[in-house]
Amino acid sequence: MTRSFLRKAVALAVAGVAFGAAPACATELDGFWMDSHGEVVLEVMPCGADMCAKVVWLRLPYGPDRLPLKDYRNSDPALQNREVCGLTVITGFARQDDGTWGGGDVYVPDLGMSFKGYATPLSPTQMDVRGYVLLPLFGSSEVWSRVEKPAYHCEKDGVPPAPPLPKAP
Repeated sequence: MTRSFLRKAVALAVAGVAFGAAPACATELDGFWMDSHGEVVLEVMPCGADMCAKVVWLRLPYGPDRLPLKDYRNSDPALQNREVCGLTVITGFARQDDGTWGGGDVYVPDLGMSFKGYATPLSPTQMDVRGYVLLPLFGSSEVWSRVEKPAYHCEKDGVPPAPPLPKAP
């Protein structure tokens, strides 16, 4: 190989990193995604042969007790004390023949329930996410947006302490 070829290869690799190109083994879902209401960021990543996602940022990370939000709506009492931050909420998503990602489950801590779901990439920065019961017709969709790594990554950094309560007058 010539030095010129190596320089070009290095330049292309650096350009790819600078412009957000993903490694060859990555999928269009890999990365951080925020829901349409700006309440949660999920990190989507490979989990074995499929894709999964976990909660890494919450706009409101505290429960009514001002401690990290727990999965208190879960129907299984043994799971109600686990923290929502760091919780795996999407499992088993695989690329479908029609270009969507699905075949897995979506757990919604706000409801304490799991649903079937799928995601349809709309662009490199947006995807339509749909959760449903029985048939996709009986579901709800929203558009999620790709974001940079959040300011804090609750699974790695922990949930920051709750701000102090205002003092009574």
